[in-house]
Amino acid sequence: MCDTARKLGKVLAYDFHQRFALDTQQLREQVTNGVLGEIYVTTARALRRCGVPGWGVFTNKELQGGGPLIDIGIHMLDAAMYVLGFPAVKSVTAHSFQKIGTQKSCGQFGEWDPATYSVEDSLFGTIEFQNGGILWLETSFALNIREQSIMNVSFCGDKAGATLFPAHIYTDNNGELMTLMQREMADDNRHLRSMEAFINHVQGKPVMIADAEQGYIIQQLVAALYQSAETGTRVEL
Repeated sequence: MCDTARKLGKVLAYDFHQRFALDTQQLREQVTNGVLGEIYVTTARALRRCGVPGWGVFTNKELQGGGPLIDIGIHMLDAAMYVLGFPAVKSVTAHSFQKIGTQKSCGQFGEWDPATYSVEDSLFGTIEFQNGGILWLETSFALNIREQSIMNVSFCGDKAGATLFPAHIYTDNNGELMTLMQREMADDNRHLRSMEAFINHVQGKPVMIADAEQGYIIQQLVAALYQSAETGTRVEL
């Protein structure tokens, strides 16, 4: 798709809507301006406690391609990579688990057949960047955590740290804990902003989209995470 779009001169965009939230845009600006300094640890979480989708083909690996990583984890991964500025990746390692979906048959998102459940319940991965930083990714449909759902990204830099939803930047000064920026509520219009950006870009306006090249990078990372989890080996990129 990426090659075809480039060959034909067409606009190809991915609906990675999390990057279009005002929180993400503002945090990206602060990172670009060096407020966090060198970011060396990033943690992206897309976790559900009891959220296996009971409709469609979400539990069929052959038809869906995978479970929470390819469904919800991919969105937090893109948000993290976008804020970081898509640093070059060195290697990927991952572990996946299938412990709950094959034992239970219903949850908060409906019912499914445990006998045909073939996707991962959860996946945990580490992405190592060429600059020495790392990104931890945690994603699940079903995982015995306290919270019902966690959809967020945290960034640790040598000058300050940040969380994404709602955007919050914090540091300390001579032992005094300080807040440098804080949104009271996360932006809920990210889906609309994503669609508007695509339409504006097609019309020739100079707006940011999740373009073919960045989408290809994210898909490469997803494929590498699955490959590492399946083979038990580190995947070099």
